[in-house]
Amino acid sequence: MACVRARRRPGAAIAFWLGNTVLNPATLVFMGFVLGWNWAGLRLALGLLMVFGLGYLVNRLVTPQEAEAANARLEELIETDPSSGAFARWMQILCRMTLRLIPEYIVLVLLLGAARAFLFPEIGPQIDNHLFWIVAFAVAGAFFVIPTAGEVPIVQAMLALGIGAGPAGALLMTLPPISLPSLAMVARSFSPRTLAVLTAAVIAFGVLGGLLAIALHF
Repeated sequence: MACVRARRRPGAAIAFWLGNTVLNPATLVFMGFVLGWNWAGLRLALGLLMVFGLGYLVNRLVTPQEAEAANARLEELIETDPSSGAFARWMQILCRMTLRLIPEYIVLVLLLGAARAFLFPEIGPQIDNHLFWIVAFAVAGAFFVIPTAGEVPIVQAMLALGIGAGPAGALLMTLPPISLPSLAMVARSFSPRTLAVLTAAVIAFGVLGGLLAIALHF
């Protein structure tokens, strides 16, 4: 029974997904030394709310029918020859996922790289703490793909160029957790409604992070 309940809790998967990047201890320590412990504290506080809050929210949103459909897709994915060993079954699953996910990931990363001039315009003091810029950078950060901890040097460089603390705070919260490629890769596992709510909530946390950075005089 506990196993069945766990399988019907997509919020745990969402929390694991977001927490891997937003609450990564090594990234938080790196951020503290590079950007300052005030930025690391802001990320930790809002990150905890994001990870556990959105995990709870997704559990409330997902219907039993959606949970059953997700379980059926999971069982289809992991269905292998039971007579084969554990390592052989793992390799079969890995190969199937690699052939399905890697091509779309590469295409989306290339498209985002080509569009980065539009996602992140010329950076300078003209990017101030106006609400427009905070929202714009929160939205752009939610779709742009970066490596783990890549947001730290990005925010550091933008602050050095004179960008306002508001847009920097927005990027700090939206760059790590999700991206367009990651949303595409899990589109078969979560309903469009769930992913839309998740994306909107992450952007909202980015705007909140920007406003708090201004209010706290970062």
